[in-house]
Amino acid sequence: MNSTDPEFTRAWEYGASTPPGLAIRSLHNAINRYLAVTRPREAEGLSGVNIDIIRYLACNVDHGVFPQDVERRFGITRSTSCRVLGLMERKGLIAREPVPRDARLKRIVLTAQARTIDGALRGNAIAMEKALPRGLGDDEIRGFMRTFDVMQTNLIRTGAIGDEHRYSSRALHDDAEEARNNKTGKEES
Repeated sequence: MNSTDPEFTRAWEYGASTPPGLAIRSLHNAINRYLAVTRPREAEGLSGVNIDIIRYLACNVDHGVFPQDVERRFGITRSTSCRVLGLMERKGLIAREPVPRDARLKRIVLTAQARTIDGALRGNAIAMEKALPRGLGDDEIRGFMRTFDVMQTNLIRTGAIGDEHRYSSRALHDDAEEARNNKTGKEES
């Protein structure tokens, strides 16, 4: 099913409407500007990626977070993850701790310095997340989030951007779960 109206697509080509990719990039830039302008003093000098990873680790403090979790959550490659996490470690924001059951595994934890930064960032993030959906109903927000997920999934399924397991697309994970269930059902028959 092709859900893109050819007239709508032609309107993008002639500048009469905004293509989805440009609209998303523009929203992303507005979010980054908002967060930069409202950034607490404690977070000065940190990149947006550092801040996002600190927030992610803080929200998942009760779970073991490993480099591959960061790769999947942010849709980044292993080499990017290694570089970013290495820089964060040198800045004193994270530490890597061995896991008792397997010394080869290193879970990522926040340092006291990063926990202080997170405390300052939390209010900033909450204010931004409250401002974004203002004026939208719950169904509109759910539809919007589903649309983003479908768009990400469509790009991943092209095969052009690498291993789909790096991404947090719900549709991809739902497909994988359905395939596992179908396989299990066939094996039991």
